[in-house]
Amino acid sequence: MYGDFIIDCTGRYTSSPNWLNENFNLIVPTIQIHFGCSYVTFIGERFRIGDSSFDSALVISNPVDSPEKNVGFIVIPIRTIKTNNENSLGTSSTIAINCVNSEYPPNDSYENLLEWTKENLDPKYYTILKAAKVCSPLIPSRHAIDDRKYVESLGKKWPQNYILLGDSMCSFNPQYAQVISEECWFSSTTNDWKTPTLKVIETDKYGQVKTYQRDGNSTSTNNPEPRTPIMIRFMQWYGYWFLQCASKSADVSTAFVRVVNQSRSPSLLMKPTTFFAVCCIALMNYLNLS
Repeated sequence: MYGDFIIDCTGRYTSSPNWLNENFNLIVPTIQIHFGCSYVTFIGERFRIGDSSFDSALVISNPVDSPEKNVGFIVIPIRTIKTNNENSLGTSSTIAINCVNSEYPPNDSYENLLEWTKENLDPKYYTILKAAKVCSPLIPSRHAIDDRKYVESLGKKWPQNYILLGDSMCSFNPQYAQVISEECWFSSTTNDWKTPTLKVIETDKYGQVKTYQRDGNSTSTNNPEPRTPIMIRFMQWYGYWFLQCASKSADVSTAFVRVVNQSRSPSLLMKPTTFFAVCCIALMNYLNLS
């Protein structure tokens, strides 16, 4: 890339926004979401647990549904492997346990992680973990704050011939599925907005700061409560039932894996047939027909 200057606005601790303010009097609008999110992920070989509904599933998901449920679980296949073990499913998968609301799964040993999941996850997901063979280190990722910078909103105020680097991608530990494109970041944010102690700090292009905060059952905060945007509410509903659908449909789970691996556009998850399948799953549950 060629330009007078290349400005990196990525990362939580980058100094570029301060530099832009001091030299060009430009204030980068930001939204900080304080929610306390954490992941522990690893690569593992899956083995049969004696439940055909799980043994035959490519994607297994038990999403977070805060504040009632702050712990989630997901299995995403990576590749098929050769094995002589009859109980092996012949699949190498990324296995992840994620939490919100400042709950953190242990990563010091697999035994401690199993003990923790036994107390915090449904027994069937604990059984999947207990049967799995760990093929990598346990990789933790903890994020107390999601710091999003909306540099694109500066428009023509952006200095001419200066190149912005990396605003549309946030990634960390991609080998272990701890990777987020802008679309996946938006999907992840839907869970963050459910956090009972959510705190949102907004800074606009004029430097005005507004703070919104939920305080659980306490009334000690003087800040107004954040209003969940309509699009976030829809994505909360759709994301939850989409993952339920992906656990039961090979076509939907394949589409999900392709989008997670960034080989297809996220619009694939909203195509009419997929949208209809997700709505059917949700309707059947509401009518107690599943």
